[in-house]
Amino acid sequence: MFTELAYNASKRINQIQMDLQTREKLKQQSKSTGLIDAEINSTLKYLDNELDQLDQEIKGYTANQNCNLLAKEIQKRRNLYNELAQKRQEIKKRIELNHMAHLQQQLIQNKQKKNNYENFGQIDALKMHGEITERQDDYLSRINDKVLNIKYSSQNLSKQIKEQNGMIDQLHEDTDSANQAMNRLKNKMNYYLDQSSSWKLLIILFFEIFVFIFVVVI
Repeated sequence: MFTELAYNASKRINQIQMDLQTREKLKQQSKSTGLIDAEINSTLKYLDNELDQLDQEIKGYTANQNCNLLAKEIQKRRNLYNELAQKRQEIKKRIELNHMAHLQQQLIQNKQKKNNYENFGQIDALKMHGEITERQDDYLSRINDKVLNIKYSSQNLSKQIKEQNGMIDQLHEDTDSANQAMNRLKNKMNYYLDQSSSWKLLIILFFEIFVFIFVVVI
């Protein structure tokens, strides 16, 4: 569980870092960053959840006196968590700086546009344009969240199906073993029917049934 969570968290950190690079390229090309921002925020939510689970698991090691992990191994996992948490903090700081730069740029652009529009009485048009842009970014963010939820739900469903298939295979193996034991018992009964008297057969029959029940149940 710990290894899987740490692996997923590391993948999400790498994904966010690549998305931030993509965002910088889009910004340099004066293209919209609404969709990539929504994807970054959504991935960051999953990263926060996984790191919280890692933290709780490590705390569980410390609280559980019967834990089989050595102190060295627990410290190793704590160091890994701290490293991932540090990278998350750096990412959040970078996102915050990008957000502040975006707000400053928007403020400068709005002032410039306001000065231009004031001469033509079009301040309302500028305000409406900003509202439309915010609604579009919010809509893209919600769509991206739903797509990611469907993706991770599909992954979890696939994992559950594999586990259930393994249980079914084990059940088939147990059934085959029981059938083989029943066939052996049947063959022995037929053998003793041909060669034994009635009272001997009765004793052997009870004994074989007892052995069969013991093998199947135990």
